Amino acid sequence: MNYEDTITALKSGTVPAKDASELCIGREKEIEEFKYLLKKTGEGKSITKFINGEYGSGKSFFLKLLEENALEDNYVVSKVTLSRDVPFNKFEIVYRNIVKSLRCKTGTSLEHIIEKWITHLKMMVFEQTDDPIKQNLIIRENMHSELESARKHSNPFVVAIENYYNAMNTGDYETAKYAQSWLGGDSNIPFKYKNKFGVKGEIDKENAFKFLKSLSAFIQTIGYSGLVILIDEVEHIMDLHSKKLRDTAYDYIRFIYDECTLNNFEYTLFVLAGTPEFFDDPKKGTPSYEALGDKVTGRIQNPLENSSYQNLRNPIMTLEGFNKDELTKIAEKIKIMHSEVFEWDSNTLINPNLIERIVTLHESHAAQLKGGKVSPRQFIRPFISVLDTVQQNPDELNSDEKIMALFEEKEIEEFEDDW
Repeated sequence: MNYEDTITALKSGTVPAKDASELCIGREKEIEEFKYLLKKTGEGKSITKFINGEYGSGKSFFLKLLEENALEDNYVVSKVTLSRDVPFNKFEIVYRNIVKSLRCKTGTSLEHIIEKWITHLKMMVFEQTDDPIKQNLIIRENMHSELESARKHSNPFVVAIENYYNAMNTGDYETAKYAQSWLGGDSNIPFKYKNKFGVKGEIDKENAFKFLKSLSAFIQTIGYSGLVILIDEVEHIMDLHSKKLRDTAYDYIRFIYDECTLNNFEYTLFVLAGTPEFFDDPKKGTPSYEALGDKVTGRIQNPLENSSYQNLRNPIMTLEGFNKDELTKIAEKIKIMHSEVFEWDSNTLINPNLIERIVTLHESHAAQLKGGKVSPRQFIRPFISVLDTVQQNPDELNSDEKIMALFEEKEIEEFEDDW
């Protein structure tokens, strides 16, 4: 297996585009809990789950693991990262990014999902009749029937899909293109084209949730297990410059949480990941909005305050840093990947005893972190930098002490960058 892209991503502090499961160490219980949530979602439930973790604790990496698991289980997945350009207080923008980021096993867009479904409908009809007129009539009837569950939430959403098919079928590709864009939340569609594919207005903050429910219902009806929506860096809500804007964002989260509790989305799993400040800060975090804080944050208080045990079924799942054993296993795995990519025998200079000493040194540097748990990112980047340097300079870096000194130098640089 070629790990070059994985090593490159880890060196830059980003999440590998694939094979995240190769580095799934120390998260087995959390992954099992999410497999259970995926199972319940596939049975028709709607669920909201929060992930709490320090910067660099592996939240984005964990979301990638969830994405890989969901895709494997035939879910459609969308991952959105909040930012100044994607603020949660403007849910029509969030909706637009959810649709833009849709992925399934075979493709990466809503157009792909719709086209694959239409192709399936056509293949079924071809087996029934050779008459093009009858074929088109049956396709429309089957399409109408399969879109009924989505129509309950938003008739315009369904009309746009039906007329997308009609436009494609008659060769009106311009109208079909605009129908696709409108379904994705584009607000700059000329009136004449909206009139041609049978809709008025646009997707805005008033109807975005109805469209999202229609999208979810549509995805499940046409044969997928459901929809998984991953929202990363929700702490950006705290950066909104007024309490009114933050309250609007938190009320949208409250709405999602309540609707999932009532099972009004169906076949949908929302996962929102943020830092501890997002869950704890009384002025700008979720506790500042009582309607959300009481339901979510208020339910995670552990009566065994000093207990090291976590109830993973609480609304908020906390990602702890890695302990020494877990970090050692990660280091060994990365060393194997690095050796394969750069075709060198790392065992001659980076032996198990040296890795243990490196991990111990890292733990001592990160002693201020609770329980001796450490941020994976703060370890992985300097460790790979050491592997790079040793592989290129084996004659000079030919002792454990020299390599230890190199790691300390690289790690100090990493800690300084984080500060």
